[in-house]
Formats: sequence, structure tokens, C-alpha cells
Amino acid sequence: MALRLRPRKSLGQHFLRDDQVHEEILHWSQLKRSDRVLEIGAGDGTITRSLAERAKKVVAVETDRRCLRLLRQEFPPGGNVEVVEADILEYDLLSLEALAPLKVVADLPYNIATAVLGRLLSSARLFPLMVLMFQKEVARRLTAEAGSKSYGSLTLATRYRAEVELIRIVPPGAFVPPPKVESALVRVVPRPAPLLPPKTEEVFFLLVRAGFRQRRKTFLNSLSRSGPPVPVETVSAAMKTLSLPEQVRAEAISFENFLRLAGIVGGAGGGGQG
Repeated sequence: MALRLRPRKSLGQHFLRDDQVHEEILHWSQLKRSDRVLEIGAGDGTITRSLAERAKKVVAVETDRRCLRLLRQEFPPGGNVEVVEADILEYDLLSLEALAPLKVVADLPYNIATAVLGRLLSSARLFPLMVLMFQKEVARRLTAEAGSKSYGSLTLATRYRAEVELIRIVPPGAFVPPPKVESALVRVVPRPAPLLPPKTEEVFFLLVRAGFRQRRKTFLNSLSRSGPPVPVETVSAAMKTLSLPEQVRAEAISFENFLRLAGIVGGAGGGGQG
């Protein structure tokens, strides 16, 4: 794939130039002719072009005005690509509601990747499938299992809202210019409904945030030092019910056990101030 623009370091731009990775993005997007797609960071249109060939509608969001000029030349009004000048962290995702559902394809700048994912998952009913490029270490955190160093609050917060799969590691040489670290292609499928009722969900996130605030300490120690509105004694009793040792650290508590803890503690009246 030819380079049509010089990427800007200030914008964290690394343009994908690996045909195999390009094809994998399209494959995992599972595009049908009736699909609508949100592309975040359209760049010089390399992936936009392929999306437009396969989907009914593509909303291509970009901030770099050099890229926007190229995109508007190639995809003028009236076609199936709508070029939008916007910062995805400020863009009103609800403005896409009339087009929903939309699949999401994005090669995310490393410095905003987790913030963008959080925004997308906050409007998950609009986006049933996302194929996203992350820095490898962030992808590891998103998909980590309990007991690993990568496992933490980001893992659990994401897993609560979606099923996440690391598809493949992408080497620096797949991009121009090559980044200093490896990347990873990730598939995100938002859950169709919350796993817990609202009050119990609140307890779940309280336990996750407090438990990992001081991850080198035991879960109960971190909980007590964080001062959340959840009685430590109630959590301790719930842990005994689940046969979790009192000295366990948050990183050793599985996602399923965090859900169970929230259910027990929530049922005992913990979590929140009304």
C-alpha cells in the first residue's frame, strides 16, 4: 500500500501498511452489504476504501485536516462514505442513533485508546461489534486472566461490559512509521444486557476500584484503606462464603468471583448511599 501522507507524530499517527493485517481487520469485522460502519481515525483512507466496498454506509471520523482533504476528494458527498471532522472523544455518538447498529473499526492512537473504548462501551447498544487496534500491553490488560500482572480494574470494567478477544499481535513493521512497541488487534463484542441489576452493579465497580487501588496489599486491606461505602466486615463474610482466603489480593480474584461478591454484598445492603 502506497504512502499518501506523511504521518504526524504529534497526532500519534501510524498508518497501517500490512496487507495481511488489513485483510484480518476486514475478516473479523464480518461485514455484510447491509452493514453500517463507524471508522475512527480514517487517516489517508486505506481501510475506508475497503469498508466502503463492503458496507452500505461508512461514517469516517478524522481530525487531521490533511487527511480530511484527501478523504473528501476520494469520497465526495452523495456516496456511501460520510467524512466527519471530529475528535472522537468529543464527538456526539448519539448522533449516530438513526444509523444504529454500526460496527466499529479503528486503529486507535495509543494515548487515547482506552478513553475511546470507554466511550464506545458507554453507548454499546449502538455498536454490536468492534475491531480495534491497541498497543499490545493495553490489549493484554483488556484480555488478562486473574493472577497475571496485567489483570486489573481495566480488565474487569471492560469484561463486565463486553466479551474481548485478542486476535493477533501486530509487529511495528506493519505501520509507517513503525511505532516503538508492538500492537494488537482486538475484537470487542458488547454484552446485550447488564450482568447485574443497577445497585449490585454499583457494588461491583466499588469493589473493583477499591480492591485495585493498592494492588500490592491484600484485597481487604486495600478496601479498608480506600474508604468506600461498603463495610469491610460484610465483604469479609462474603469472601468466606466463596471460600476466598482473607489474605487474597484483588489480582487473584476472578471476574466471576467479583460478580459473586457484588451479589452477596449488594444483597446484604452494601454499596452506595441511597
